[in-house]
Amino acid sequence: MKKDVAPPQERIESFMKEVIALGNYEMAYLLSEEGLPLAQSKTAEVIPEDRLVEMSIIFQQIQQMADVMAGISEIKELTLEGTNKTKIAFRFFKAFDQSVILALIIPEKKAYRGLTNKLVRLIKKVSS
Repeated sequence: MKKDVAPPQERIESFMKEVIALGNYEMAYLLSEEGLPLAQSKTAEVIPEDRLVEMSIIFQQIQQMADVMAGISEIKELTLEGTNKTKIAFRFFKAFDQSVILALIIPEKKAYRGLTNKLVRLIKKVSS
């Protein structure tokens, strides 16, 4: 008999919660290309959700413009870092038969790339 497997959203959010508990993310959102939340987890609303969605859409458009204007194809990630060393990272990839955006708020002096790569692999796996 086959074991019940948690739905994709629950599996993704479970991993997001683990990374937040480790302190490597403050907020994590997986958004569709239209900005609709597919999965999310946060300790506190560091940035209002609607602002993060707006930024995600704008950076998706910048990604597309970079390809058209400068031939920079398929930008994987855009990261903003403030003087307080907090980062906002936007990771672009394909999952669930569409382009998706993983938006992350990373506290200062925290590693996130390895955990983010692992999260992206999980998302791709559960989406297929």
